[in-house]
Amino acid sequence: MSWVKVFAPASIANLGPGFDCLGVAIAGPGDTVAVRRNVGGPPGVAITEITGNAAGIPLDAAANCAGRAALAVLRQIPGRAGREAAIEMRLDKGLPRGSGLGSSAASAVAGAVAAHLLLESPVGSNLLLEAALEGEMVASGGRHADNLAASLLGGFTIVRSHAPIEVTRLEAPPLARFVVVLPEMEIETRYARSILPATVGLQEAIANWSNVAAMVAAVARGSVADMGKAIVDQVVEPARRHLIPGFDEVKRSALEAGAFGCSISGAGPAVFAIATPETGQAVALAMHAAFPPHGLSSRHFVCAPDNRGARRVDP
Repeated sequence: MSWVKVFAPASIANLGPGFDCLGVAIAGPGDTVAVRRNVGGPPGVAITEITGNAAGIPLDAAANCAGRAALAVLRQIPGRAGREAAIEMRLDKGLPRGSGLGSSAASAVAGAVAAHLLLESPVGSNLLLEAALEGEMVASGGRHADNLAASLLGGFTIVRSHAPIEVTRLEAPPLARFVVVLPEMEIETRYARSILPATVGLQEAIANWSNVAAMVAAVARGSVADMGKAIVDQVVEPARRHLIPGFDEVKRSALEAGAFGCSISGAGPAVFAIATPETGQAVALAMHAAFPPHGLSSRHFVCAPDNRGARRVDP
């Protein structure tokens, strides 16, 4: 049987002040899922191979983000077609887990979309997001669709509601460059969420609301500079910055090298900045150089936005 192969891009969530609601897909890194009908196999999803950043990723479909999302798609298909479907899955992890670049979300989205295309299911994007949310819960333990929406739909996404799921998508400014520096460490999403404050001061909340509004307006206008200037987070970044050794120096280095704004990507440890095509490489090198004094090596990417989202990539 022929394979259906789907790529889902990495994403940056929160974008500073937009905790659990803002996300953007970035071009380059991502996860790929290939599926085919498992003729003669038992109903469900059988993961037969995981390549790439596979360390610690389970083959058990129910415990795997891509596998769980695909299983959720099967449950959405009415009648025997869903109950009796048997799928073989292969996962290529282009993203390391615990990176802050939507690794679990990319797997879940790719798994859901691949199963959807293979079985020609009638579900729309909202049900695909619901299926991917089940996969995301394997990694984070919670329902948050900021990375998922960006990876599925591409561009800049706003999650207005989770119950029911409601997402607004805008084209990300094509001249924006997302500079991502990933130190050689891992931060578990569940832990990064557990240390967040239970209450937020009114002035800090007002500052974040203002910057979220300013960022959405900047994206709508296509202003890279104003988008970057709105990356000011007075709630989540202060609670998590200590998890990343040297974060303050990395951020300062980014801004001094010409970045418009800089913060933690998702739960971290990746740190991102917004720059232009002309300044992106200089910003990346400055951020990269700030980690070794704190005992961390790192790798860096300079990425355009991915305005396509999850897509079939069969030869």
